[in-house]
Amino acid sequence: MTEVTIPQYITHVQLAKARKAKYFKKGTATAKKRAAKYKHKMYTWNKQGFLVTPSGERVVANSKSAGTPRFLKINGQQLYSGNMNAMVRSKVVNEIKDFMATYVKDIEPMSVPIRVESDLYAPLAAKNWDLDNQWIYHKCFLDALVNAGVIPDDNVMFVTQAPAFRFFPVEHKEDRAIVYRLIEEDRPEILEHGAYIAYHSNNDSDESLNF
Repeated sequence: MTEVTIPQYITHVQLAKARKAKYFKKGTATAKKRAAKYKHKMYTWNKQGFLVTPSGERVVANSKSAGTPRFLKINGQQLYSGNMNAMVRSKVVNEIKDFMATYVKDIEPMSVPIRVESDLYAPLAAKNWDLDNQWIYHKCFLDALVNAGVIPDDNVMFVTQAPAFRFFPVEHKEDRAIVYRLIEEDRPEILEHGAYIAYHSNNDSDESLNF
């Protein structure tokens, strides 16, 4: 068995180094309220419909966040629902894979097929999040194993048990960790199955098998 511990696993992905400033545009309820609030400061609307100061500068609507980095919390539900922009999805997945790569790059190639078990150490936090929404870590970990040459592929001919988290609560976010266990398959139902025998006895086989 090979155990891989990933301490302080990545939980957010930086999407932008500095958020763009947004400005109050005439016609929105928020802009109307802000204009009324700053009426005593002589704020007015310019020809383009933006709320401006007496000197003509546009009033920033997101003054607290403008110029600050923008981060996205990793959540498999967003990826699953299809609501995430394709470019953002790609960035999130690649960031996780790159992070995982650091912890698998030195693992020697394993005899296949393998089973993969996993544990998640994390704070309870809001206490209402779904453990299975963390599935994206598993997919990226398996892809990282393939990219590092630990296993040839992550299809069912090489991975006969996909990881699913067993949860352990910790008190502090700094103590968070993911632990994966890579176990060489020993079940006779797999090792003595004709399809597996035929497939793994032919290293050049790239056929898709139907059971």
